[in-house]
Amino acid sequence: MRQGGKDLISVVVADDSDVAAAALERILEEDPRIRVMCRARNGAELLELPASRVAEVILLDLLMPELGGLSALRQLSSRTAVIVVSGERAHSALAREAIAQGAVGYVCKSELSLPGGAARLRDMVRTASHRERILDERVVLVAGSTGAVHPLVSLVRNLRDLHVPLLVVQHLPEGREEDLARMLGLTGVVARPAREGDSLAPGVLVAPFGWHMEIDRRERIHLSDAPPVNGHRPSADMLLTSAARLGRRIVAVMLSGLGNDGARGMALLAQQGAACFALHPDDCGATSMPLAALAASRAVQAIRGTELGARVRRVLSHGR
Repeated sequence: MRQGGKDLISVVVADDSDVAAAALERILEEDPRIRVMCRARNGAELLELPASRVAEVILLDLLMPELGGLSALRQLSSRTAVIVVSGERAHSALAREAIAQGAVGYVCKSELSLPGGAARLRDMVRTASHRERILDERVVLVAGSTGAVHPLVSLVRNLRDLHVPLLVVQHLPEGREEDLARMLGLTGVVARPAREGDSLAPGVLVAPFGWHMEIDRRERIHLSDAPPVNGHRPSADMLLTSAARLGRRIVAVMLSGLGNDGARGMALLAQQGAACFALHPDDCGATSMPLAALAASRAVQAIRGTELGARVRRVLSHGR
């Protein structure tokens, strides 16, 4: 958005309170680079606003009539930076769920009257407006086994500011998916084991032990207790093949591991136009999974570990 030859940060405010909405507008426009385009009184109105499709940042209350903030957030977070500004405390269950569903920031309304509170909100808006745009609601799928944890952490760290959905099938002993999610969370992303019906929101979902993780036709997570595939449950092939209908929206990455789990799924995704990468075998503690993926399709590219994060970022932000 430009005015008088200057770039402005375009913002939409969604809050059913006239007083709160007016206060937010005053706070934001103390910075001449921020311009509030319009205001919505509930989630349904927000989704109908043409401005919500072009705004760089949306400030969203969670507790609104008709359609609440969380429901709107699930539909908006993949295309627009959403900062939740709500009466709920920052450590409440509702706040944690908002971050899990893709909000890039959270501010409790009571904090805005504290010293530095308004300035912090303006800083968050400026930061959110600079995030890299993800093309076509991309989804990253990562598979690995023996030797994959270290490169997985490195990849997540490289992608953390892109706010992209990242689904992980990692062959682990029972109960270790919680430990892996905590480790990935230390990079600054929201990470947890997947649950039935989860949306493809920004953050990391780890397949739980004993369950296949798939993407269903509603583009939500489906957990299945079907028999093991390639000796594994969860199986990388189950996740990758379920994502084939998403075609070019998928970026698939095969990391270190033993066996051939995921090779069939990588080949199918490559046929559908997905970007498919394998960690170079020279950088793997166990080479058979990436070698199987590379053998399955010439479209699967071997990428050195030092270049993998940058290569995936480039596809997410700019295409091939």
